Parts: sequence; C-alpha cells; structure tokens
Amino acid sequence: MLNVHAIERRGSRSLGPGLRYIIWVQGCPFNCKGCITPEARTVKAEKLYSIDSIANDIINSSCDGLTISGGEPFLQAAGLSKLLNIVHQYRPEMNVLVFTGFLKENLLSKDALNVLNHTDILIDGPYIESMNDGVGLRGSSNQRIHFISGKFADIQNELEHGKREIEISFTNVGIEAVGIPLQKTVHTKN
Repeated sequence: MLNVHAIERRGSRSLGPGLRYIIWVQGCPFNCKGCITPEARTVKAEKLYSIDSIANDIINSSCDGLTISGGEPFLQAAGLSKLLNIVHQYRPEMNVLVFTGFLKENLLSKDALNVLNHTDILIDGPYIESMNDGVGLRGSSNQRIHFISGKFADIQNELEHGKREIEISFTNVGIEAVGIPLQKTVHTKN
C-alpha cells in the first residue's frame, strides 16, 4: 500500500518535462517554512492505495513521465520501489522525477537505491523559503538537481534555470494548483 496525499491522473506539465502523472505521498519529517503542501506533512493514514492499482493507472495513462513528491517520498521507499519496478516492466520508456528533502548521498537503504535506479531526475534537499529565487524546477537554490540517467541532458539548462509555471484547474471539490512555488515578492517602504 502507498499512503497518498493526492494524485494528478490527467497529467501536468509544471512538474517536469512532458505530460506527467503526479503522486504526492502523505507524511514528511521536515517542517520547511513556506512548504507548498503543509497538509501532506502529517504522518498518518490519508488515502491508502494498493501499489498494483496505482501502477495500472500509470501504465494505462497517456502521460510521458511520473513525478513523485510529497510529503516525503523516501519515507515510503519500499512501496515506491515496488511501484517503479512494475511501471518500468510495462512502460520502460516512462521517465521518473522525484523530489526529496533528504540529500542523495544519505539515501542508502536497498529500497531507496532501487528508487534511485528507476529515477531520471532527483531534486534533493529541504525547501528553504528565503532561498526561493523563482528559478528552475527546484523550490529553493540550495536544492540540487541530479540528472541521474542523463536522459534530459539536452534540456538540463531549462530545468535548472527556466521559468516556473503553476497550473490552475477547477475541480468538483475546488481549485487545484500544481507547480513549484513562485518567488515571493518582498515589499519595502521607502
């Protein structure tokens, strides 16, 4: 089972290259000020999905890639490892992007290493609101973008330094925003 905060099944273009299926997992040990998804922090059972059901949904989607964010994905490394094994068995071309507050060099468990083996782009490090420069795919300038597979070398500069976009959609339950937080404007008095 995966403990999920939310899933974007229709696809989004704001969290990586191409049309992306997005999973936000539930639970995070970090308490980053200005977190875009603070409601995903609590480590509690939110929406439990079987790994097979999510894998089938991803495999049958029209999305080019998969983005996993949170919460903190590596708190559920065992489930994500199984999920990615299944997805890549049926859709080996599907690229994977993972956001994590942990540093890559600290992701050493067997399951974490398997997740990394299936990952094309890893964005690591905690979000630091004061370092949000509004640039690229990472949330703040302290975060690192690791191009693990080399699959996106041709657009590396765009992903590191390009313009951010936030997608807004209206659903039955309200308004949904998907994307990397834009730089906050600081107003000063003269």
